[in-house]
Amino acid sequence: MNYESESENSARGSRSKDKPFAGKKIRIFKSFEEAEEAEAMEIARQSPVERLRETVERILRVYGVTREQLKARDKKLHITILRRE
Repeated sequence: MNYESESENSARGSRSKDKPFAGKKIRIFKSFEEAEEAEAMEIARQSPVERLRETVERILRVYGVTREQLKARDKKLHITILRRE
């Protein structure tokens, strides 16, 4: 399965809250190897920022949190990483 990147999708303005999969493509491959190669090429085409954005969007979907809810959360809740020296 191969989806267009979010940047390609949003560049056309087809992404909306009502149709989150608008403009997405599904591809069928003849073998797992062919699918893995296409996935690797898609990942290589994306910038690191696009990959991080995609990861954050997936995490928000998994936990059922919107960006608005994320921005409105209590700012006191945070993670502090301490280094032992």
